[in-house]
Amino acid sequence: MSVSRPTRALQRNALYRLAAIGAVILGLFLTLGAQGHFTAVWPLVTSDGMGLSRRLLLMLPGMMLAGTAVLNFLLCKPLWQERGYGLNVTLAGNLLAMSYLLYLLLRGVPNHPIGVFLALEMSFVLLLVVTRAGLVWPAVAEAPVEKGMQ
Repeated sequence: MSVSRPTRALQRNALYRLAAIGAVILGLFLTLGAQGHFTAVWPLVTSDGMGLSRRLLLMLPGMMLAGTAVLNFLLCKPLWQERGYGLNVTLAGNLLAMSYLLYLLLRGVPNHPIGVFLALEMSFVLLLVVTRAGLVWPAVAEAPVEKGMQ
C-alpha cells in the first residue's frame, strides 16, 4: 500500500488584511471624531477664564482619537504585510484608546457619542486579539489521506 499526501501550499492569513482594511476605516472614523471633538471644545479652550490643566483635559479625548487614527494609518501597511510588530503595536495602541473610552463611558460624560467609538474600537481590538491568538481565516481543511492498492 502506498500513502500519498498532497503538499500543503503556504497559506496566507486573510485576517491580517482584514485588520489592515479595518485600521484604515477605523482611522477615518477616529479622525472625524477627533475633528468633531476639537470643533466642539475649541471655543472653551481659547477662552481666557480657563487654566492650562483644564484646557489640556478638554483636548485629551480628541488627542487620543487623533493619535490612535494616526497610529492605525501608519501601521496599516505592516498589517497588510503580516508583520508581527505591526499587529502588536496596533493592538497596544487601540487597547489604550479603548480603555480610555471605556473610562469616559463609565465616568458618564453626557451628550457625547462615546459608545459609538467604543463599539468600533472594541470590534477592531477583538479582530486584532484573535489574529494575535493565531486564528487563521480562511481555514483550510487537510485533505484526507488516500490509500491505494498495489
